[in-house]
Amino acid sequence: MDIHEYEVGLHWRELDTPALLVNLSVVERNIQRMADYCREARVNLRPHAKIYKATPVFAWMQLRAGAIGITASKLSEAEVLASAGIRDILIANQVVGERKVRRLVNLAAHTDVIVAVDSYDNALAISQAAQAVGVRVGVLAEVNIGNNRCGVEPLETTLKFVQGLLPLPGVRFRGLMGYDGHLAFVEALEERYGRSREAYQLLVKTRDCLVAAGIAVEIVSGGGTNTYKSASSVAGMTELQLGTYIFNDTTYRDLGLREFDCALTLLSTVVSRPDRAGAENVAILDIGRKGVSTVYGLPEMKQPAGTIFSMPQEHSRLQLEADGAGLKAGDVVELWVKDANGTVNLYDHLYAMRGERVEAVWDLPGRGKTT
Repeated sequence: MDIHEYEVGLHWRELDTPALLVNLSVVERNIQRMADYCREARVNLRPHAKIYKATPVFAWMQLRAGAIGITASKLSEAEVLASAGIRDILIANQVVGERKVRRLVNLAAHTDVIVAVDSYDNALAISQAAQAVGVRVGVLAEVNIGNNRCGVEPLETTLKFVQGLLPLPGVRFRGLMGYDGHLAFVEALEERYGRSREAYQLLVKTRDCLVAAGIAVEIVSGGGTNTYKSASSVAGMTELQLGTYIFNDTTYRDLGLREFDCALTLLSTVVSRPDRAGAENVAILDIGRKGVSTVYGLPEMKQPAGTIFSMPQEHSRLQLEADGAGLKAGDVVELWVKDANGTVNLYDHLYAMRGERVEAVWDLPGRGKTT
């Protein structure tokens, strides 16, 4: 295994490119800021590990700051976290199919795993597999609060669904979860927060419906980084599943998330300064769409000043401003990450920076894990 020991201590300009960098001081500040907010708001924090591809060092940083557990998107991410000794894990998606269910119940043998369910047949399969190995699997009933993806319909429909879960041996009903992902990119903050509050009020009303029927509901879980304030303001929400805040990116920043600084940048090398009419201030970089997610648009320059105006697979075209006129082939430039989630998933490791020096090089063990 390449542990990159020779790169620790290098100046950022000495790294090979393209390279993904994370500013440790910013990450630590973001983690503490969200932990403090949730503590003051009296809501538990269960951060989402998909943003850092289940890299255990980030999960442990969040747990040490006060998180009660970790959220994962995929069973494979949960397995990575469990292998690093993390026990309290919510898989905030359905785990369906014989092979995956078998892995799930084996994971439950040495962790306190919780999984989302919205199908009786799926819950029955988990129940039967759990009985076979002598474990119990915690479940949250996912409720559709407007995202129109997974989830049972709220109120009475959820009540009937949960009543069907309760008799199943090997399954322990823990509570409800919902997600307002359809609101994350609503540009008007007042509208975003207002609609988000309504969504989570519906989730809490669904909890009340269950409680009125004599069903104990321990957990009411949801939220996302762009709606954490609105989700936490709804009385009855017990925990938040927040991911992007740890790194932030320029997309979320431009949507108003400015209390958390952007921590991720990309290094790239100038490979050409074209000598032709009309290209006097153009530089060609060695990073293209294979090295950065462009789902939300092209990345911004951090240094030097300029604009990325084209990004094929392997290159970028950079229009320089006046102070970049002296840039030459071989020079290293730095770009902000516009889509943290998608970009991190393109790299096998990242460079943890303290100032201008590499403090550590961390592999991303959940990168590309889709099962």
